[in-house]
Amino acid sequence: MQQQTIAVGPNPKVEVESVPGDLRVAGWDRSEVMAKTDGDTLNLKAENDQVVISCDENLILYLPRGASLTIHKVAGDASLQALSGALVLGPVAGDLSMNDLGHVMLDKISGDASLRNIGALSAQTVSGDLNLRGSHGDCSIEAVNGDASIHNVEGAIVLNRVGSDLYLSKVLGAVNAGGSVGGDASVRDVDGAVNFDTVGSDLYLRNVHGAVVASAGADVAMYLAPIAGVEYHLEAGDDLLVRLPTEADVELHLTAPSADDIRVDFPGAELKGEDGNFEVTLGQGAAKMFLTAGGELVVTSQAEKWDSAADFTFGMRDDFEWPEFPGIPPIPPIPPDLSDRINRRVEEAMRRAQDKVEAARNRNEARVNAAMRRAEAKARAAEARSRSWHGRVVVGRTGVNVSGQAPERAEPVSDSERLAILKMLQEKKITLEEAEKLLAALEGK
Repeated sequence: MQQQTIAVGPNPKVEVESVPGDLRVAGWDRSEVMAKTDGDTLNLKAENDQVVISCDENLILYLPRGASLTIHKVAGDASLQALSGALVLGPVAGDLSMNDLGHVMLDKISGDASLRNIGALSAQTVSGDLNLRGSHGDCSIEAVNGDASIHNVEGAIVLNRVGSDLYLSKVLGAVNAGGSVGGDASVRDVDGAVNFDTVGSDLYLRNVHGAVVASAGADVAMYLAPIAGVEYHLEAGDDLLVRLPTEADVELHLTAPSADDIRVDFPGAELKGEDGNFEVTLGQGAAKMFLTAGGELVVTSQAEKWDSAADFTFGMRDDFEWPEFPGIPPIPPIPPDLSDRINRRVEEAMRRAQDKVEAARNRNEARVNAAMRRAEAKARAAEARSRSWHGRVVVGRTGVNVSGQAPERAEPVSDSERLAILKMLQEKKITLEEAEKLLAALEGK
């Protein structure tokens, strides 16, 4: 097991070279990149908030949530979660799982792809099934070889080819399946146009708020409210069932093998035409529908006829089991004795500071005492000299008496001597007048 951690900014650019095994990536709230592998080699290179990672086995990554990530290739499965930066993912040999990501760009996925709560999506090929729940942008998917289940997309969808069944629900933009759907297609709640070139089997449409162009090899069922000025083109290889509101305002162009195969269940509806081509106008004919069926063609406002269409009851896949993502390592807990340790360190620091202050005070007092002793000694020497001049200097505990004249000193009074006299004055051992006389005596005046 190899593990490395490096410090980065909140929005680093991370590049992962070929991963020989499985890949697990999770975003976290730390400004660090942590990498783990169960192999023998793990390399992290960082420069100017750009990180390059390589390994020789499975790889687990923890990145700041704002990181942008580029992965060149994954030889096994890949799982990614909790990243808001852009993601570019190269070929994945196994299954792919994504949750809570930003903009996603995918290359070929050899297994199943399961995506939840992502940004805009751009994908090449998914060899297995595609399960998408929540996209905050447009989705462009080149091909899905298995089933495609797409729900809650805040943008448009471009899907060129689906090998098996297609399930679409809650799309805020247009849906364009320009290639083919090999199996059934179920489309619900689309706030835009819908375009299906070819659906191999049954097609189910409900609550589409835009134009519809679709062709299915088997049955087609559609339930919507026509929009004024919008055209709808539907073709079914077998039966075609359309349910409209009772107040529908639409011009119907109906084609079936014979007039007996066409039924319009609206009061006062009158078929006009011949040879299997008929027209019916409901209301003022503000919208237009072009409906073609290889079998029976029914246009109705009656719910019971719609509810009896058991062939169109398939819906969204809700049985998908989301994979387990790697847990984010917790921040180390605070030790229980941390407060006591901090208090002890503070007390020790205060004690050391107090000792330094006390030592400095002692040194100052020692210097003052030494200066006082020297000053007293010099004062006695000055007194002895002054006697030869009939002068006298007396220094005692209670006062200082100076008389006569002393010979001039050869040396000036030092600062320590002055300090000693001032300290004696401060401690009221002598008066101001006595201090002046003592200074004069020391100066030989």
